[in-house]
Amino acid sequence: MKSLSLLINCVIVLALTVNHDSMAIDNFAIEFKGDGKTRVIAPDSDSLDITGNLTMEAWVFPTATSGSAIIVNKENSWECALQSNILKAAIKAAEWAWHGGGEVPLNKWTFVAVTFDKKEHHTFVNGKYEASRANQGKIQPTDEAFHVGWRPCCNNEPFTGIIDEVRISNVSRYQKNKNFAVPNREFTPDGNTIVLYHFNEGKGQKAKDTSKFKNDGELDGGAKFVKSKAPIKFAAVEPEDKLTTMWAQIKAYP
Repeated sequence: MKSLSLLINCVIVLALTVNHDSMAIDNFAIEFKGDGKTRVIAPDSDSLDITGNLTMEAWVFPTATSGSAIIVNKENSWECALQSNILKAAIKAAEWAWHGGGEVPLNKWTFVAVTFDKKEHHTFVNGKYEASRANQGKIQPTDEAFHVGWRPCCNNEPFTGIIDEVRISNVSRYQKNKNFAVPNREFTPDGNTIVLYHFNEGKGQKAKDTSKFKNDGELDGGAKFVKSKAPIKFAAVEPEDKLTTMWAQIKAYP
């Protein structure tokens, strides 16, 4: 009977794994109104006080830009935004100023990324290296909260549109002068992941951080979940998924 039970579990695991992308599950994202109130906010934590290498990345669907539209922000430490549809970042090391490059069109899903290697910060749009700015030194940590789509100063520089799949890392994942393949699946957390929001809760006011640091966010000011058409599939199998545990048990059975 035990062998039969394990065989049935194996069949279930394989069926769910094969059909994962075709299951009736919706991908969600967060819609921001651009009104200076809509945001996702997570309280400060030691893990968010990144002082060395850094990567900020997300899928964005801007519907309007007027001046600066914040994507992610840790005030007086690090942030990235669209400024007149150009991807830029400000990282407080040797300087605290906006620099970058790479056009991000309206009404279209675009993958954006910014990296910092303690010497320069680099911008990437849809996997293409765009620009660099010299900025040597360590990043200055602050006790400010972490925000998506908003900042706590400068008229809030709110984002108008939809943001999905936000990842913050304490490693420089992409390199200067090198293009990379645009991810076609949701990220899975690794040891360098500080924040990872899939935004797939679909309802409520909480955005779960799937990194080990659990920097969960709260939807505020009218931010809401909407169905996402970002061109990404679900992650293959989450590291802590029950399927993973079941599969490990099956493999361990003599």
